Amino acid sequence: MRNLKPGKSIVYERDDRGNVWGRYHCESERWLVGSGPESSSLTDYVEWRDLIETAEHNPSLAKMLEKTVNTYRLMKK
Repeated sequence: MRNLKPGKSIVYERDDRGNVWGRYHCESERWLVGSGPESSSLTDYVEWRDLIETAEHNPSLAKMLEKTVNTYRLMKK
């Protein structure tokens, strides 16, 4: 992770490929914050299974997954 400059505002920009870049206000040097649409794709089955197994030992994750599944079920109706 990049060291932040105290008191400096960060400007976020998105390019035509969907990449998100960050730069400090009034500066031209920028860094990649996140990549395009492929990074926002849903998890595959192996990762989903790992999330479920991890949630069995992590109450916070279990609550978030339950809310996600409930929201999905409500939207399906």
